[in-house]
Amino acid sequence: MKALIGAILAVASFAAAAHPLQDKAASSASFFVRGVRVFDGERVWPEADVLVRDGRIAAVGADLPAAPGIPVVDGKGRTLLPGLIDAHNHVFSTDALKQGLAFGVTVLVDMFMSPDLLKEVKAAQGGAAPPMQAFLVSPGVLCTVPGGHGSQFGMSIPTIEAGTDLQAFVDARIAEGADFIKLIQDDFSAYKMKRPTLSNEQVAGLVQAAHKRGKMAIIHAATLKNCEDSLRAGVDGLAHLFFENAADPDFGALAARSGAFVIPTLSVVRAMNGKGCAPGFLDDPDLKPFLKPDDAAGLKSRSTAETAPGAYEAAETALRQLRDAKVRLLAGTDAPNPGTAYGVSLHGELELLVAAGMTPLEALRAATSVPADVFGLKDRGRIRAGAIADLVLVEGDPTAAIKATRRIVGVWKGGRAFDREAYRKAVGEAAQMARNLPVPEYGSSGLIADFAEGKIAAAFGAGWIISTDAFAGGHSTAAMEWSPEGAEGSRGSLKMTGEVKAGAAPWAGVAFSPGSTMMAPANLSGRKGVAFWAKGQAGPCAVEFFARGRGFRPVAKMFTAGPEWKEFQVTFEELGLDGSDIMMIFFGAVNEPGPFTLWIDRVRLI
Repeated sequence: MKALIGAILAVASFAAAAHPLQDKAASSASFFVRGVRVFDGERVWPEADVLVRDGRIAAVGADLPAAPGIPVVDGKGRTLLPGLIDAHNHVFSTDALKQGLAFGVTVLVDMFMSPDLLKEVKAAQGGAAPPMQAFLVSPGVLCTVPGGHGSQFGMSIPTIEAGTDLQAFVDARIAEGADFIKLIQDDFSAYKMKRPTLSNEQVAGLVQAAHKRGKMAIIHAATLKNCEDSLRAGVDGLAHLFFENAADPDFGALAARSGAFVIPTLSVVRAMNGKGCAPGFLDDPDLKPFLKPDDAAGLKSRSTAETAPGAYEAAETALRQLRDAKVRLLAGTDAPNPGTAYGVSLHGELELLVAAGMTPLEALRAATSVPADVFGLKDRGRIRAGAIADLVLVEGDPTAAIKATRRIVGVWKGGRAFDREAYRKAVGEAAQMARNLPVPEYGSSGLIADFAEGKIAAAFGAGWIISTDAFAGGHSTAAMEWSPEGAEGSRGSLKMTGEVKAGAAPWAGVAFSPGSTMMAPANLSGRKGVAFWAKGQAGPCAVEFFARGRGFRPVAKMFTAGPEWKEFQVTFEELGLDGSDIMMIFFGAVNEPGPFTLWIDRVRLI
């Protein structure tokens, strides 16, 4: 279950958490970099000068004359890179595009977004004064079936059924502004779940329809078989490597024969395999000051849809096959899924690509010239005369030691300098605000509710409510009542009954808000987590935490409720939270359709 209420993602933004950043762009989009090592997107210049005039690169060469009146930037000991390109994201607001620049990512390739947001961003970046944010490439709405992956995020989208006119469906996406067509073939078997998905015949038909209109067809294919079937169907690219412990010695050769490119997204494959982000990533002094509270939480968090042991190692093996077969590889992160965050995760992805067998130069190409070529960004991804001056200056030499990409000195978008210091300051203010949230007046026992008074009540906070997927367009139902059946001899419990109905990430149960009003964040960081007793007749169950810094996207721990009372515990740390901004805690049945009965008792902070 990747997200229950993704529709609200756009509500929680950095701009709301702190104050909107006022980008202090340079008054002129012209400057001169002297004596710098240049990675031009393909090769390295040991030392060169770079002249930027009016937002474009005017010249690259040795001993260029500095132009009068143009600021000079010292390049000694530094490397100038093309603006980085993250080839797999999901953009829910323009904040993601602004955040990208803070980490030197000047292009974000989205893989599924609201057509309204797509239209808004495209209009802005095509105007006379493009905003100071990363350039967007996107398919808009993806191609999936009713109840299929991509339909569970609360946003109403068109889907493909047995009789759907596939050409008309593709044409509608193009009319909405799609730069390419995104397909889904994922029945969730890689995560031990079930979900409907496109058939091989539908995939082939959509590929043909996209190609007829001159658009690429890129697919999210979750298993090795899905990937191989898709390559045979003629897709132009794989948005991921597969999410299972599987191997085929012919996989690299098949991809090479097909001519397709691959975006490995090792960051998210690693996170879904329970390994988290790259070691030491969160504590890197070059990155940490720029991580908002929700970025750090996202990087620490783990997916509830974990894959089988060995899946990440299988992805590394597949990557080496692809590299050896000379398949085009693109760097992408799948931010903001668990274990990732916008912009910053691309630096972790580069490290993972190198650890898996690519050279630093190959990894840098995968984040610059290769995706620029694939997505038709002719003026980006390279440092050459005439190109748009999307540039990143770093200390050291990332062509020899890839981690040097993190040591950012400056970022320019269209020749205008992005004010990283203002961004860093706003990050600090947001962190301070999170630390200053009110602490509820709970007792020394940490008791939330023991339901001993013959009613459903809480010792603090705003109380209990019913919570179901009806909020996101689902049809699951739930009811709650006080029950005299308490755990371990207690004098009562909360009993919930209902039915989880098939749909996108279905859920039904109850939720507790620890703040003074419903969904008001509360600081529970003085405690480690939550413990509770449960029993029931239900399928998969979960306890989920909604934190303000996570942007209304819950993080969850699954549990199984049997016929006898059993105590369960979940810590903030294991879910990548610090407990400082908890808005709601959900208990209930999830994912598997069917009726359920669930009791909970002695809910407390630990």
